[in-house]
Amino acid sequence: MATPRSVLVDDQVPLYYHVTSRCVQQAWLLGYDPVTKRDYSHRREWLTNRLRHLATFFSVDVAAYAIMSNHFHLVVYLDPTAPRSWSDEEVARRWVSAFPPRVKGKVDPGMCELMQAEICEDEARLKNARSKLASLSCFMKHLKQPIAWRANQEVGTDGDFWANRFYSGALLDHDAVIAAMIYVDLNPVRAQIARSIEESVGTSVFERLHHAKHNQEKLEKYLQPITNLPDQDCSDLKWVKLSLDDYVMRLRAIAMNMQAGPVSSGRSTLSEPLRWLVNVRSLSKRQRAFGTKSALAGWLRARNLRPLEKPMG
Repeated sequence: MATPRSVLVDDQVPLYYHVTSRCVQQAWLLGYDPVTKRDYSHRREWLTNRLRHLATFFSVDVAAYAIMSNHFHLVVYLDPTAPRSWSDEEVARRWVSAFPPRVKGKVDPGMCELMQAEICEDEARLKNARSKLASLSCFMKHLKQPIAWRANQEVGTDGDFWANRFYSGALLDHDAVIAAMIYVDLNPVRAQIARSIEESVGTSVFERLHHAKHNQEKLEKYLQPITNLPDQDCSDLKWVKLSLDDYVMRLRAIAMNMQAGPVSSGRSTLSEPLRWLVNVRSLSKRQRAFGTKSALAGWLRARNLRPLEKPMG
C-alpha cells in the first residue's frame, strides 16, 4: 500500500524533495517515440515553461530538473509555512497570476484585477488559495494537467498522459540535496542521451551553464541560485555555499566514475568522488526519504514508519 502524500510531505517544515513523474505506461510522450515514429521533444519546452510559470507564484523553489523522453525529475524546496505570512492581497495576486482568467485565449488584465478583489473579499477562497499555494500535490497537479490537455489536443485524443501518482522523496540534509541534484542533472548522461552536461538539453545544469556563459546577472526567478542551498536537518535551516564551478566539477567527477562500474557502499575508504557516486546512485532506490542515519531515524519516528530507508554516506 502506498504511503499517503500527507505523510511523505511535511506541511509544517520547509524541506527539499526529489520528485519524479512518468508518462502513462512509460510511453515516450516527451521525446522521439520509437513505436509511433513521432517526435514529441517540443513538449519538453511546454513543461519547462509551465514549471517556470508556477514556481514563480507557489512557495516552491526549483533546485534541479531534468526532462526526459518518458518522465521528468525535479529537486524542489517547498516552504509550506511561507504563504501564512503573505498578505491577503499577495495571496490573491499570486493565485490570479498563476491561473489568470482569459478571453479568447488571452489574459484579460481587467478580469485579473476584478478576480483579485473578489478573492480578497472571500475568506473561504483566500484560505483555499493560501493552502494550495503551499501544496506540493497542487503544484504537481497544475504542472502536469495542462501538458496532458495540450498533448491530447495535439494528437486528437482524450487518453491518459501521466501515470496517476508522482514519486516524492524527502531530502533531509545537505548531502542528500546535492546528491539528488547531481542525480537529476546527470540523467541524460547516465542514459547516454548526452555525452556531457554541456549537451544535456532539458536540464537545470544546462540552463545554469547557458546563464553563466552569457554573463546574465540573474537567473530566472523560478530557478534557485545554487549558492543558496540550505542544509536541512528537519529542525534548523542553515545556509551553505557551493559555487557553480564546484558543482560542475562534482558533476564531471561523478559522470567519469559512472563508467567504472559498481561501487560497494560498504567500503570505508572510498575517495570523495566515489563516496558521492554511492550517494547519487542511492537516489534510484525511490526511498521515502534520504539522509544520514540520525536524520532518517528522526524523520521515520515522527511519522511512525518502519525503517525501510538506508542512510547515505
